[in-house]
Amino acid sequence: MASQTNNPFDFTSLLKSYDPQAFFKQMQGGFSAYQLPNFDSGAFLEAQKKNMDALVSANQAVFAGTQELFKCQSEMLQQAMADATAAAKELASSGNPKELAAKQAELLQAAVEKALANSAELSELVKSSQEAVVKQINERFLASIQELKEAINKLG
Repeated sequence: MASQTNNPFDFTSLLKSYDPQAFFKQMQGGFSAYQLPNFDSGAFLEAQKKNMDALVSANQAVFAGTQELFKCQSEMLQQAMADATAAAKELASSGNPKELAAKQAELLQAAVEKALANSAELSELVKSSQEAVVKQINERFLASIQELKEAINKLG
């Protein structure tokens, strides 16, 4: 029987209790109590619903990116351990001090090159994940500004 561990980076549990329908019904009730002239509460609520949907979508994208980053790091760690084991076996087979020093320098260079390549890969993964999230947020922000302009035009 496998025991289930809690992932401290899994924030999906925070959103489980969020009920957007109940939230918007509550907001609708608040707006219906105050009849503001020329104010389209339905359009306002729809815009807020789109904002919340964009926020949830952005959070899901961040979580997916974080999972991908951890998966990639885990694979890199497993490969590093395998490489270290192979290097230790290779070094153990050498009896000549000169040959041992040459192998150590060779293995060190390969390890540094691999670490730099891994660092570049992780940086690119983080960058692309962040760009996707920022794009989602920016698109919603620009749409929200346009909706605000349209609402202001309807007032006057």
